[in-house]
Amino acid sequence: MIHKGDPVVACDLDGVLGNITQQLVRFSDKEYQLRLRQKHFVSENIETCTPITLVQLRRLFETPNFFQTLPAIRGASKWLGTLRSAGCAIIIVTDRFWYQGIQGDTTDWLNNHGIPYDTVVFARKAEKQTAVVDFGIEWFIEDQLSNARLLSAVCPVILLDRPYNQGALPSKVTRVKNLQQAVEHIRNGGAVTNRKHSAL
Repeated sequence: MIHKGDPVVACDLDGVLGNITQQLVRFSDKEYQLRLRQKHFVSENIETCTPITLVQLRRLFETPNFFQTLPAIRGASKWLGTLRSAGCAIIIVTDRFWYQGIQGDTTDWLNNHGIPYDTVVFARKAEKQTAVVDFGIEWFIEDQLSNARLLSAVCPVILLDRPYNQGALPSKVTRVKNLQQAVEHIRNGGAVTNRKHSAL
């Protein structure tokens, strides 16, 4: 439950809390016999940097088992728990609309992995800014550069460093190595030693 006055932190799911590239490697091998590695994912547009096609990707994402068995990012439960203990409200904002029942699978996954949250918002890319305004979100933790650029118009964004999100950052986006650094950045009021950005 979100209490009035609590600092509100939003967190994307796939690529931030769940290891989507590891799962893509696993399922690409299992379903299509494609031998991929996580380092191959150097673009948000997966079909442009791997042999996987858009049709194959869609089939994977429309398979409930893909998201039901998604491995959690190491430390996801611990570091969101740290934010929660510091008095922050946590909103999971995810662009998951792949099949009927994915909302229930998503909350089950969060609960099964002990990841604390106050609410889950299902929002398409263009709707995430609206969620920020509606919920009074003060920080947003993301892994996609395109999302970070859009969201930075309405709140500060912390971008977890990934091979697929390299590029120039707006002034309100801070790149960090992992969730631990993201949480420390928020708890320190935005002070971080390895801030790297350039104005767009």
